[in-house]
Amino acid sequence: MVKILLLGLSGDTGCQVATVGLHETLLGILKANELVYAPTLMDAKEIPEKIDVAIIEGGVRTEHEIETTKKIRERSSILITLGSCACFGGVPGLANLQPGEELLKRVYSQKGTIPAQMPKIDRLLPKQQAIGDYVKVDFKIPGCPPETTDIASVLTTLLSGGTPELCKTDVCELCPRERIGVYSKKLKRIYEEVDDPKRCLLEQGFLCMGPATMGGCGAPCPKAGMPCDGCRGPTAANSDQGLTMLDALTSLTREANENFSLPQYVGTLYRYTYPSSRLAKVLNGGGKK
Repeated sequence: MVKILLLGLSGDTGCQVATVGLHETLLGILKANELVYAPTLMDAKEIPEKIDVAIIEGGVRTEHEIETTKKIRERSSILITLGSCACFGGVPGLANLQPGEELLKRVYSQKGTIPAQMPKIDRLLPKQQAIGDYVKVDFKIPGCPPETTDIASVLTTLLSGGTPELCKTDVCELCPRERIGVYSKKLKRIYEEVDDPKRCLLEQGFLCMGPATMGGCGAPCPKAGMPCDGCRGPTAANSDQGLTMLDALTSLTREANENFSLPQYVGTLYRYTYPSSRLAKVLNGGGKK
């Protein structure tokens, strides 16, 4: 019987909730194995000494979370990061673009009609980082939230003694939209009208992250008329999502260079992966600080 830990850092629980979508598969896993620590599901005060599979979601933003992550790593045979915050730093990682103290002042004392009291956050780190910046990660299940099929595949494969593998292609692989190789001369915002409901959104000028994002989700956003926002992180062949997308944008930005700038679009290119990006390492010295 495998002993399983399930924990969310930074108050995250959404990716854990996604596991409920496993339905009968989850019931089978829980019946055949032992859930030894999961604060959102059970009353467990102490992290057990021996854990077979540890699943952690959420990014690292406090020294306490570093200590907790290292303790779990030391006591676990296998560590899995669940969701893009745990895998890459996630949306909260965009806060790394500015000093943390300045952001706190802006949110609590410069916004709203009445300045609020500054919060006291115990041992707050200067930056949000991915779990892999501090400990060895054995398997990643990215997504915001992760696909239930990925969660099921990784867990069932591991528990049966196999080695899980996620999709090695990009989102465009399963996108049904037609590509003709001709790009719009203007970058568009997501609220602007789609001219052709069947044609590639990137070619129509929308900043669709499909070429730089790991596939396996079935491209639900482009199918619904919305650009892929990159929640599954980089493809297996490319470690930096933003740089890969900039390469894919070469044709588009050449045509639309008047309204494209990296500072303006960095939050789109690195919405889920900025802390783990090469750009972050160049500008801010990377992780573990």
